[in-house]
Amino acid sequence: MKTIRVFSFPSHSPGDHISGVDYPRVIQPMKALNGYDDGEVKFVVTPWDGKPLSITEWGNICKTIDIVYFNYTLNANMFASMGLMAEMNGVTTVMDLDDALWHINKDNTVYDSYKKGSLGIATITDIVNAVNYMTCTNNYLRNVIVNNSKKQFQNIGVFPNTVDTEIYNQVPEFRDEPDINIVHYGSSSHYTDLSDPSFMEGIDRIMMDYPNVNFLTVGSFFGKFKMKWGRRYNEEFGALNFMEWATKRFPEVMAQTDIFVAPLTDNVYNKCKSDIKRSEVATAKKPFIGQDIRQYQECTENGTDGMLARTADDWYNAIKKLIDNKELRKSVGEKGYERVMGMRQTKDQVKNYCNFFKKVLA
Repeated sequence: MKTIRVFSFPSHSPGDHISGVDYPRVIQPMKALNGYDDGEVKFVVTPWDGKPLSITEWGNICKTIDIVYFNYTLNANMFASMGLMAEMNGVTTVMDLDDALWHINKDNTVYDSYKKGSLGIATITDIVNAVNYMTCTNNYLRNVIVNNSKKQFQNIGVFPNTVDTEIYNQVPEFRDEPDINIVHYGSSSHYTDLSDPSFMEGIDRIMMDYPNVNFLTVGSFFGKFKMKWGRRYNEEFGALNFMEWATKRFPEVMAQTDIFVAPLTDNVYNKCKSDIKRSEVATAKKPFIGQDIRQYQECTENGTDGMLARTADDWYNAIKKLIDNKELRKSVGEKGYERVMGMRQTKDQVKNYCNFFKKVLA
């Protein structure tokens, strides 16, 4: 049986740090792929140990592998070292990209690094053009990559984000209390999403009609929410390290969640995002209301295993239905859980990665 040797390089996770983008996009799927065989080939995946790599070390690595699979990077010198050694040793380079960096939103903390005309966007475009193959999270993002680079459509594999249910394995008891907690988690890059006029009007009407409702954001603070709702709005810190978030803070947040909301401004950058929040929240059996936008439309049966909203009335009515009916909250959470367990576990993607890597080496 042939062996395919892969070096897994989560480029945003040096040392002991594990980033929230590296884990689902590189670390998690390659951990699942290691040791897998389909009867024709067997995969041996060597993970990066987090230490800086010199050009000599890249040379030694590339003598023992067939593929280097890495997350996108702005480190041009590192890529030059890796790319040169890969080319000299006949190694195939495969890069994952999970954001439409050419269309980055202005409220994103790394906007200045990737804005139009920046050195960063020029660098990432050059690297996209240079790598042999790519992976991304959805077909919409694949089209954006093709439109902004020289990369060919057939050289980009699409792999939706999945959840590692060995980590996301805690389901809190159903919360049946007189107060209702509406929750959102995410960085300050979601400021514009949460400030969307339709979402704001819808949730403001909820807060006026239901004095027992509280709103919690985890990972970012919104001063105007505090001004509007006072102590009924609260903010908590998330986590700097992915593993701390997934194994400790996420279960804590879900334990106090009755309804999860995920508004997204309808633009190219957001349309390219994945539906990972929906999958994560589903592992805790919490009812999810997402923006009526591509990624949530594709993974939600509206009103059954989740809800979709676009207008102020949509947001108000969806939240109101869940507040008024605890059995509906329970049912939507249960059916969302069934959906993610049936479609979005990491193990469901292993064969697809196997077939893609076989293709890039053919």
